Amino acid sequence: MLDLTAAAVLMIFAGAALLMFLGRLPALLALPAMAVAIAAAARVPAPEVFTEVVEKGLFRLHPAYVTAMLGAVLAELMQKTGIAETLIKKAAELGGDRPLLLSLLLTAAVALLFTTLGGLGAVIMVATIVFPILLTLGLAPLTVGGLFLLGMSLGGIFNLTNWQLYRELGLETTTILRFAFPAAGVFALVTAAFALLEGSRGRRRLWAVPPPDTGKRGVGALSLLSPIVPLVLVLAFSLRKQILGDPKAFEFPITAAMIVGICWGLATTWRPGSGGTRLLARAVFEGLGNVAPAVALMFGIGMLVNAVTHPAVLGSLQPLLETALPRHPISYVLGFSVFAPLALYRGPLNIWGMGFGIGKMMAGILPPAAVMAALLSVGQIQGVCDPTNTHNVWIANYLGLDVQQILKRTLFYVWAGSVLALIVGAAMFMR
Repeated sequence: MLDLTAAAVLMIFAGAALLMFLGRLPALLALPAMAVAIAAAARVPAPEVFTEVVEKGLFRLHPAYVTAMLGAVLAELMQKTGIAETLIKKAAELGGDRPLLLSLLLTAAVALLFTTLGGLGAVIMVATIVFPILLTLGLAPLTVGGLFLLGMSLGGIFNLTNWQLYRELGLETTTILRFAFPAAGVFALVTAAFALLEGSRGRRRLWAVPPPDTGKRGVGALSLLSPIVPLVLVLAFSLRKQILGDPKAFEFPITAAMIVGICWGLATTWRPGSGGTRLLARAVFEGLGNVAPAVALMFGIGMLVNAVTHPAVLGSLQPLLETALPRHPISYVLGFSVFAPLALYRGPLNIWGMGFGIGKMMAGILPPAAVMAALLSVGQIQGVCDPTNTHNVWIANYLGLDVQQILKRTLFYVWAGSVLALIVGAAMFMR
């Protein structure tokens, strides 16, 4: 029999997610409301709802807020100094009549970078380089966002940081890697299919139209390195740490690297009498204003994360798991395929939400390797489509989209890939 608390938690989750998906309730309001309602349904004491869910939830993602703000300042500075315009012109010349090939190559580069990188700061660093180029190729903003997220999530399959939960299930790294290769092959095909089918939708032949004369003077080659400088700093020190094998070796902080990028851009475009300090001040004020909607949405995301990871919420779902988890390869594939969207909105299959605790519970019922394969497969839906990801929120804000649009455009592709990956997982681990 379904526990009443678990039923209430799932109904709140499903109802709020449906309203957001249909556009009936904005995520800005739905996420904090869902957080409080789920905590109340799980009988979390009222003082804890206010302290653990509301207050601490508001500050849960504070590193993401700061990173998003610095990224917005860098992007605004690039616009005001003419760096972005020059990059776009160069990209238009490079793209020529091969926009599909160049978009696939850039997506592959994103995937390669995110085998090592992670977090919102890395997304902002890479996206400020890639987005102007893809947009200049004539791709619609929604296609650009989808390609970037697919590439990022594909690379994340091999990101060692993302494997921490799976290792806590008692798995060897070799077991995870054995599944990661075929899963990556599946999602590489999904990414290619998305590029082929969506690449022509809403395409504008921007490379055939001369860019408007904005009156900005061209910038030098050193200035064009501004969006790359933070990325190089972070990657260089990260690779150095891996080569040395020293866990205490210095890693360049992403926020500090972005500040270096801002200073680099300002220094390499400075001319006598150009009013550089005033330009920087305007970039700060306008950049912060541009990113304010994304930051506001992150407040609700932090509250929801704290609510769904509360022990009272996770504990209420354990009896349901023991009854509902599949024990046969066919039911394993069918069950996780049908319920794959529960990886959205910090749900039970989202390892960055309820799934963090539920994964350990499932490992006591199913083979741990099968749990890993299921969470990694459906986790691609979370990585690409989830409107509560801070990177999805920032990407939608940058591209002038509603974050739900990304979900609706990419869900079919990634869900299909998850089903194929689950079939592979069942063949490997559910014998």
